[in-house]
Amino acid sequence: MKFITNIPKEKFNKFVSAHSKSHFLQSYDWGIFKSATPTWTFDTVGLEENGNLVAAALVLSRTLPVIKRPFLYIPRGFVLDFGNAELLQAFTKHMHEYAKKKGAIFFKIDPDIKYVSRDVDGNLVEGEQHRELVENLKKMGYKHLGLTQDFDSTIQPRYTFRLDITNEEKELLSGCHSKTRYNIKIAQKKGIEIFEGSRDDLATFESIMRVTGERDGFLARGLDYFEKMYDTLAPSGMCKLYLAKLNTKWAVDHEKQEQSDVEKTLSRLETELENPDLTEKRSKKLTNQLDVQRNKLKKSVASLQELKKIAKEHPDGVIMSGIITTYFGNKAWYLYGASDNLYREFMPNYLIQWHALSEAKAAGYEIYDFFGISGRTDEEDPLHGLYRFKKGFGGEFTEFIGEFDYVANSGLYFVWATLLPQFKKYKKLLKRKK
Repeated sequence: MKFITNIPKEKFNKFVSAHSKSHFLQSYDWGIFKSATPTWTFDTVGLEENGNLVAAALVLSRTLPVIKRPFLYIPRGFVLDFGNAELLQAFTKHMHEYAKKKGAIFFKIDPDIKYVSRDVDGNLVEGEQHRELVENLKKMGYKHLGLTQDFDSTIQPRYTFRLDITNEEKELLSGCHSKTRYNIKIAQKKGIEIFEGSRDDLATFESIMRVTGERDGFLARGLDYFEKMYDTLAPSGMCKLYLAKLNTKWAVDHEKQEQSDVEKTLSRLETELENPDLTEKRSKKLTNQLDVQRNKLKKSVASLQELKKIAKEHPDGVIMSGIITTYFGNKAWYLYGASDNLYREFMPNYLIQWHALSEAKAAGYEIYDFFGISGRTDEEDPLHGLYRFKKGFGGEFTEFIGEFDYVANSGLYFVWATLLPQFKKYKKLLKRKK
């Protein structure tokens, strides 16, 4: 087998996209996008046998601060059969030599491989597991960085929900939690429309993203980031922007019709109640129905007043939320999401997700990945709301095997991984004492 570098885009993507563990983070296009910033460069490497690729990796390179030497990151890689120990060992050996030639301190992988099987609540269940693979990688010389549950302690999230979208759409909907189905219907009833945005709409998305960041306590990406991503991935169909817009005119007209229908029902029930020949049982039933309809009318009147106010302020409608999705191989990913503080009770986030995964299914994709949750599923976790939202669509709770470092320069790796963190911790301690 021959180790090759600088694999052309068409050859590289053809191999990677056909692999069972294909990931958009492994694509040649992602390498182009990451290298658009001055901090990253990329290369495509692989092993050839009889002129055909049998293993590949997108290699991102970045210079570490202080030490001023690079490290290599292979996102969700390698692209090979991890069950083939001989192939894995051979590729590891070549990557070690490649890293040393590049002057890199280490290379990092975080394979798209499930660690153990869990139910939707995160509890261990019988099924697919790869504990043995973790031990085999450690025996090959990899340093396993642990099984962290934190959302932001690894480069890529260790946990996600993945939904098989090969079933019929009605089965996908029935697989959602009842509250999720209800919220999807609420959004439809309130006049939320989903449409695919253009590059020009990224400015609107980014402004809503800033609102989301301020509300949820994270630093949002800037417009330049999203424009570079869109310019790189969208032309080949790897990226889409979806936006949720409240059609205020439709919403007002629909609520008027709803109110009219309730009033007609009330009139019919009241007329029937005036019948002197009614049995006591029938009269009680009609009275209960009247109470239900009066409550509906009260809510409808309040809703119509609110919608008229919104329509007056936003006669052309108002964009309430947006998501960016990516596509590669047989999978689609929900990568970024933003929602305004206005009218969140109209549930646009539920409908926009349902629309995106339905579109992905129609386009022939097999898996919809909700891309990232915390490994902690208790209600005390700050990200529990994100977990509950994604869980509602009925996907599989997926835990990956984690990050592994393979050291090419043990002295500098010790400085980077041990001494520098201790020094930073000591500096923080000194500042607290001052």
